[in-house]
Amino acid sequence: MACSEESNEYWSYDDPSEWPKHFPCAGGSSQSPIDINSNDAVFDSYPLFTFSSKYNSNELFTLTNNGHQVAATLTQRTYGQSDDDLWFTGGGLTGQFFFVNFHLHWGRNDRHGSEHEIDGERFPAEAHFVFKNRQNNQLAVFAFHFVIADQWDEENTEWEKYADAASELVNVNDTMNCSFNLSRLMKANEREYFRYMGSLTTPPCSENVIWTVFIDKIPIVEESLNELRQNLMKKVYRPVQPINDRTVYRNYVN
Repeated sequence: MACSEESNEYWSYDDPSEWPKHFPCAGGSSQSPIDINSNDAVFDSYPLFTFSSKYNSNELFTLTNNGHQVAATLTQRTYGQSDDDLWFTGGGLTGQFFFVNFHLHWGRNDRHGSEHEIDGERFPAEAHFVFKNRQNNQLAVFAFHFVIADQWDEENTEWEKYADAASELVNVNDTMNCSFNLSRLMKANEREYFRYMGSLTTPPCSENVIWTVFIDKIPIVEESLNELRQNLMKKVYRPVQPINDRTVYRNYVN
């Protein structure tokens, strides 16, 4: 199935059911996100992820409002930074995966905003970290759900920084540079997760994406999400898609 690369004017989050008209892959049988049934997930023991040393340091990223989300990419040619410096191996995946971007999905209110659901439960937001294996162009995405923190001092400070900066990018194509520590944003090796094959959740919705959906939640205060809702977009998530005959795996014992 060919995947159209039509321009952004052909899609919005207002009516995702219309996406397949312009992006054929959006009507495929292995689409993301999905509602993960934890009881149906099959146990598989995966090795730990191995991250490059740059994951533990503050790096400069460029936030860009592309009209559908605010994505963070590594700022090029600054302080000798390079996309080659941010990679991971392991976790049951074959090869070396290099960082592409990270971004956040949210909804109009705290009742929904995540893309993936777990046992039918929705969350107020979901972060995606996109990686690419340059040898075969395989994409891998890490997904993290958020919960609302009761106190300011409980919030993940890196995500507070993201919300503060992103909420200032009120116009399409606005950009801002900001430093982030990917290790503190993710803490991937400390978390249990699900694994399945799916797709990009935005057009062209290309399939053959390896998803790793982490279970432990990241705390964020409601004010941070409200900054994004009020200054940028009210809703930036795709509803769950049919799982069809796919198998979902888990790296933990029930």
